[in-house]
Amino acid sequence: MFLKNEKGTALALSLGVVLVLFVLGGVFIIRSTGEKNMADRERLSTQVFYIADGGSQAGLNQLNTIINTNLLNTVNTTNPQVVGNDAAQFVASNDSLGFLIKYAKNAGVAQFVLNGTQAKYTGSTTALGNGNYRFDVFVSAKGNPVALTIDQWDFPYYYRVESTGTSSGAARKVVLSGDFTVRVQRDNFAKFALFTDHHTTTSGGIIWFNNNTHFYGPVHTNELFSFAKNPGANFEGIVTQQNSLARFYNNNNPFQANADTNPPNDVPVFNAGYTRSASAITLASSVQQQDMIDQARGGDTTSGNGIFVANSGGNLTGGIYVDGNSTISMSLDGSNNAVYSIVQGSTTKNITVNRATSQTTVQTVGGSTVTYGGIPDGADDVGTIVYVNGSITSLGGTVQPDTELTITNQNDVIITNHLRYADYTPASGTPGTVGYVPPNAEGATNLFGLVSWGGNIRVGTTAPNNIDIHGAVMARNGVFTVDNYSTGSPRGNINLLGGLITGYYGGVGTFDSSTGQTSHGYGRNLHYDSRMAAGKAPPYFPSMTTFIAFTNDITDKIAWQEGGF
Repeated sequence: MFLKNEKGTALALSLGVVLVLFVLGGVFIIRSTGEKNMADRERLSTQVFYIADGGSQAGLNQLNTIINTNLLNTVNTTNPQVVGNDAAQFVASNDSLGFLIKYAKNAGVAQFVLNGTQAKYTGSTTALGNGNYRFDVFVSAKGNPVALTIDQWDFPYYYRVESTGTSSGAARKVVLSGDFTVRVQRDNFAKFALFTDHHTTTSGGIIWFNNNTHFYGPVHTNELFSFAKNPGANFEGIVTQQNSLARFYNNNNPFQANADTNPPNDVPVFNAGYTRSASAITLASSVQQQDMIDQARGGDTTSGNGIFVANSGGNLTGGIYVDGNSTISMSLDGSNNAVYSIVQGSTTKNITVNRATSQTTVQTVGGSTVTYGGIPDGADDVGTIVYVNGSITSLGGTVQPDTELTITNQNDVIITNHLRYADYTPASGTPGTVGYVPPNAEGATNLFGLVSWGGNIRVGTTAPNNIDIHGAVMARNGVFTVDNYSTGSPRGNINLLGGLITGYYGGVGTFDSSTGQTSHGYGRNLHYDSRMAAGKAPPYFPSMTTFIAFTNDITDKIAWQEGGF
């Protein structure tokens, strides 16, 4: 009887242990299931957050496309007189949203609709990962639009991107906000790495692009281009021409064809495309030349040869005006101030511009020294301008880091030394080879333009080998050329950081028809200044008939938050 009771007790204990284990197992399973469900919810929430965040970035990219592609294209292809009149009217009525809604179009379809005091773009639902997002973009006026100068306006805006991400019934929201300013202005010739009205010499001679030709930026002619050698010229930017045919050297048996290349003899490299039958672009007019004269003279009417810095009451009223042939050398003093040493006839003046104190000191060698209030930024204070009514027989030097400068004249300009920015990043490697990195001036504030209205811009015989020329260079009715380019030993490359805009194309060197190597003069190594693509141009530089619209600051100072709508 005792044994039977002992067996019963053991059985009861076993059942108790099993029951406890069962309960504990159930608790463990329930807890594990709960933790798994919580982890699943957290993982889903995180996934949905990243989907929403991805949608906000897509919305920001869409806003950038609307402004810097759709609006730009609409403005650029609209009759210039209409754009100018509209911009002026929207500024006068303080209607920034009206301008945005009218001109932010894609294939003629407005991208924004007026929504109370905002303009709204509605995005579509887009799949991303295991879910989808949808964003809306709201734009409102940030103060009133402003007329800056003739044919230049600023339209400031706030923006807000609201994005919702969803997946498996879960949803999260993200908001990006910031501000930007759309600048509307006439398009500018400074945007070209190369522009020619006639792509020949002034006598009609053919200019061949060969394997010593390297262009890094937009290239255009109102005629046709001529190509030689394989491998041939290298173009990193888009190439356009008005003529429907290209000319090929073809082993000294030239012919024309509606083609990009003539393999195996002539094979230029077009990394961004080659468009023929493009529209002609009209070069600058005498009206713009007179404006440059007026900006430099600043109301001064003194006649006769000399070097004049327009002033009134001890303050400058214009730029620097030189009557008669002269030489100009640019340098920096010990305080990093710009110094313009100008010689005209028997007169030499050293003009020092102190931007920190907004003062200009004019020292006449052998004479007096006078300090004026202000800097020689022209009558409209756009940037430093020097106009020479004659030839510039020697030009070279350094452009101050914070100076935007244009030197312009009536006749020939002879470059006798490097023309360099004080602030730029030099090139590395060998032009035309793998690994070559061209020079650039990104982030720099110095900018230079050189314009000859009636003469040629020439690299003189005393200029250094491998000469550096930084700036946008225009010979409106002439050529950019090298003196005696078909004689003597090879002189390396002309390394241009900027662009060439000319009426005709001048020779800079000759090449061996069998090797393509330079025989005399210089090779061409032209690099587009990418700042020009963002609308930058030297002060008072000749503009085109069309307008552009752009912004550089959509992604600057972004504010981020979750939720909020």
